[in-house]
Amino acid sequence: MEKCPDNRRVSRRRLMLALIVDVIFFLIVGIPVLYLFLQGQPFIRGFQCDDPSISLPYRPDTISTPVLIVAGFGTSVFCVVIVEVLNAINRKCRRPCSTLEDLRFCAKGFSVFLVGFVVQTLFVEFVKRQLGFLRPNFIDVCQPQFNRSLCPSFITEYTCSGSDHDADEIRDSRQSFPSGHSAFSMFISVFYCFYIQGRLRISFSRILKFFMQAALVFTASICGLSRIRDHKHHASDVIVGFAVGAAVAVFVYKLVAENLLSKSLEDEVSKSSTSSSTVSHYVCCSCTTPQSSNVESQTPVPLLQNEYFNVVPNTISTSRHASLKLKVTPVTLSNQQQELVLSYTSGLC
Repeated sequence: MEKCPDNRRVSRRRLMLALIVDVIFFLIVGIPVLYLFLQGQPFIRGFQCDDPSISLPYRPDTISTPVLIVAGFGTSVFCVVIVEVLNAINRKCRRPCSTLEDLRFCAKGFSVFLVGFVVQTLFVEFVKRQLGFLRPNFIDVCQPQFNRSLCPSFITEYTCSGSDHDADEIRDSRQSFPSGHSAFSMFISVFYCFYIQGRLRISFSRILKFFMQAALVFTASICGLSRIRDHKHHASDVIVGFAVGAAVAVFVYKLVAENLLSKSLEDEVSKSSTSSSTVSHYVCCSCTTPQSSNVESQTPVPLLQNEYFNVVPNTISTSRHASLKLKVTPVTLSNQQQELVLSYTSGLC
């Protein structure tokens, strides 16, 4: 018993060390992502001067990048909160779940989401800069100046002279493939589809979970399709963006989230209950009544003691008959006896 405080101190130190290491690696990956997003220069790709696929007019964003980021992180927080609220409504366990453990679980899930967000953003931004595919509105934004006599050949030497758009918009017109909006929105939807599937446990509805997951995928699809309508991406850019976001979500959730979240819940269950029944990794508490392993099997105490039965002999007649008289008295059962009666009757049913 004296070693428990030391073990707790060691575990806390290890947890703090692991947290520091994870933050360092997160910054190592996150800083390049931020640099690519803000200052990364795309590859200067040529174009066909009569190419209609890059000659569409410029349109403002239906869903801008800041709006997407705020809505994406807001959706992630909303999903976590609504899942916990529904679990709390549906909870019928005798042992209520620990609020601290629930907060730890949510924090771990959101930290895994941040890791996936950095991974998919790094991949998308790196591919965009390396390929430099032109957006559908490239001609309208860049307004390239080149030797027109070379048409309809492939133009490699040109200068953007678009006065209606700043340098950032011109640079962004060379970053079409893959769609960052599609990748990010689909990553959120697929990641939290897995999260809802594993964490949400409700019995009052059989289709609510499915509708929540379908709503996430539907919202991500709207975001991707809006990029085609706004002439920001080709259809192939959006399709590949969807595939990248979904692949990263599955990759991160299966390799990181399942192991981390399952381990945390196993620790919670092992601390709170010694029940021998199987408990799901994602259920916050066990709805089975725990039975202590220290209770030894005992012989059931008879409900009616022998003194309740009184045999009163009557006068023996010549016909050799004897009568048995039952004395009925009110009986008060103990708690243990009542539990035995209930268990016996339920077994008969």
